[in-house]
Amino acid sequence: MSKRVSGKTLGLALGPLFLVALLLSPPLPGALEAAQRARLPSYTHVHFSLGVLLWTATWWVSECVPLGLAGLVPVIAFSMAGILAWKEALVSFMDPTIWIFMGGFTIAQAFKVWGLDRRIAVRVGSLYRGSRPELLAFFAAALPTFILTISGSITAATSIVFPIVLALLRSMGFKPGSRYAEATMLALGQAATAGAMLFLVSTPPNLIAKKVIEDAVPGFNLTFIDWLVVGTPHALIGLVLTWAVVFALVKPEVVGTSEARRQLLREAESLPSMSRGEKMVLAVFAMTLILWIAPGLAAILAAGNPQLEPLAANMRKLLPEAAPAVLAILLLGLLRASGRPLLTWKDIEEGIDWNVVFLFGGGIALSKGLEKGGFAHWVSQVASAALGAKPTEWQLIAVSALMGFAITYPASNTASALISAPIAATIARALGYNPVPAVIATALACSISSALPSTTPPMAMIYGSGMVSMKNMFKVGMVADTLRLVLLILLTPYLANTLLAIKGYKAP
Repeated sequence: MSKRVSGKTLGLALGPLFLVALLLSPPLPGALEAAQRARLPSYTHVHFSLGVLLWTATWWVSECVPLGLAGLVPVIAFSMAGILAWKEALVSFMDPTIWIFMGGFTIAQAFKVWGLDRRIAVRVGSLYRGSRPELLAFFAAALPTFILTISGSITAATSIVFPIVLALLRSMGFKPGSRYAEATMLALGQAATAGAMLFLVSTPPNLIAKKVIEDAVPGFNLTFIDWLVVGTPHALIGLVLTWAVVFALVKPEVVGTSEARRQLLREAESLPSMSRGEKMVLAVFAMTLILWIAPGLAAILAAGNPQLEPLAANMRKLLPEAAPAVLAILLLGLLRASGRPLLTWKDIEEGIDWNVVFLFGGGIALSKGLEKGGFAHWVSQVASAALGAKPTEWQLIAVSALMGFAITYPASNTASALISAPIAATIARALGYNPVPAVIATALACSISSALPSTTPPMAMIYGSGMVSMKNMFKVGMVADTLRLVLLILLTPYLANTLLAIKGYKAP
């Protein structure tokens, strides 16, 4: 315990010390040139911007204070220094992307309040009627978790399926030390990490990529449909790949599955008929999903039929992804069933992860400050020198993905994306490439890590079950993470450039 406390204390002190040290240091290589390019009066603006980044990142990585509070550091620092106006910094916390977060959190809370999440998990888990134990684990643990990430939270998806699977394993007589129980739990956790890539709203790094791309490429809109081209294939590959890796490496003992199947079927049959509240929540979710998809689908149809272009343009204007999220929050609070609202105001307050909201808002302010403070010009010079005069796009994507992946081990995936995605965009623009492939690769890489309980809440949850050893979690995680990272680096250039071609952008 003392080591953990001392580590947090060290992080608390190191953050501001980085800023002080940089302000007192002589010009960094390229800082003077970066200040001139950004038309700043002094290189100290570049040093100040880098110092604020290191301060914020240190507090995010060490978690010495709540991540949301650390997100206030760039707001205060850049505003007090005059690099950002207070209004410009504070408006970051009402960015439209934040409303997509809140909509996803609220829908997930409605699933939980009305028991719709458990119904889906049990129904999916009871689909498999065969006798192969590894397939039972896939249908009972991995697939329900993966599907439930559509609610917008991999943590919520895991917390729903986790107790069902744990009860199932215990009813089959499995205790800590069973390799089959360990493999099943690992498959559950790995499915959650794969599901993070499924939809645009499945995890914060995806929405961070959307925000960074749309800021970096004027006129570009990364839609729900667009994400199906670049993110969903990685999710599906990750689901199957990680499940196969788990059972190949853990090598569970031979077990019978008949009793487990019977229990799942009994639980599915004992579910009451869907309540009016469940049906209404499902209807609100379906409406939100349709409205998220509609603008992107209209744009695709308009590409082949110019007469539909006015309709597509109006839908882009009237239905950005934040609009259905806001509508979902309103409807879930207004509509009533069984004598109560689908969600009370208290339910909505408790369902929204305000830590993530403040973290993301602070990340937006950080990006604005880094741009105006000359950091973007400086990092582009340093990156250009390191990568050479004209690296290939594949090299750029590989470096961007490795950067995002590496930072997720000491930091959360959200903090990692907030740090690495803007840097990837800056480097791409400096080298003359469209930032879309590099930023998408970075954001996706932030959702891969799974070798330690600290990497994501789902991995912490399954480790806490007592069924999973650190040795096997690390072994499975490192193999699965490496394979997924390699596939990401290989496939992202093709998937991202296919998306750019669909949207009318020329390949570099």
